[in-house]
Amino acid sequence: MPDAAEPTSHTVEVGGMKLHYRDWGNEGALPMVFLHGLGGASGDWMRIAESFRADYHVVALDQRGHGESDHSADRAYSTDDFVGDLTGFADALGFNRFALCGHSMGGHNAIAFTARYPERIVCALANDIPPSMPNRASVEDRAAGFPDGQHAVFATKDAWIDSLRPNAEFTSDAHLELMSESRLKAVDGGFQRTSDTNVHIYWEPADLWDEAKAITRPIFFIRGGKSGVLDAATVQKMDMAIEPARSIGLEQSGHNTFFDMEEEWLSVATQFFAAHSD
Repeated sequence: MPDAAEPTSHTVEVGGMKLHYRDWGNEGALPMVFLHGLGGASGDWMRIAESFRADYHVVALDQRGHGESDHSADRAYSTDDFVGDLTGFADALGFNRFALCGHSMGGHNAIAFTARYPERIVCALANDIPPSMPNRASVEDRAAGFPDGQHAVFATKDAWIDSLRPNAEFTSDAHLELMSESRLKAVDGGFQRTSDTNVHIYWEPADLWDEAKAITRPIFFIRGGKSGVLDAATVQKMDMAIEPARSIGLEQSGHNTFFDMEEEWLSVATQFFAAHSD
């Protein structure tokens, strides 16, 4: 992996929302935009961005309700809301055409954007997410996970990391520490997640199957072999239904494939982007 390079931090206003992003420079090269997953942040991509910054103008967006971006005052967390933000963000940065990479919720948004704006997408990667999620828990059940409407406060970052370990058996300590750096803020009594609790409760991913079937740009799906979000049968259906789609499974990985099998993820992602970025 290349030597670490610290990105610069910026904010743009899109539709009255302040959106924060990290920029690794290399202006003039093909832009590559990274979108994190639900509850994540742009800093999740720090290690991955370092491997692409020599060949692309890499930026990672804090999507609304996450990281240092604004929270939606009216709980506007639909697919259309996120895609609208990405459109305005790309316009603000002058990105007419770009490569797009999204994980989980960000991957869902990448599928939608690629279907709706093929003229703007060179190629896209959607990480461990199907075009629709009909079996999500109800809003009431999701809200029950936040009885006081707030994220829990942990005395230390290590305490938060320890709370993740039961569901992160494939994730290294280094990647768990990266998550703690990108997703937590200091508050009275310790540390708390930066994401809006309402995005966890009210995110409503659209059913994108019909739109996805019309995708014309190269798109690559990566599935975590041990993930409960995208199963092998569904990704096979995606391959068959979306003509330019290709996919791969990283079998010793959970949902966060680019954390759990970073070297393998970078190998296949780099090959995909290199083959379709001319």
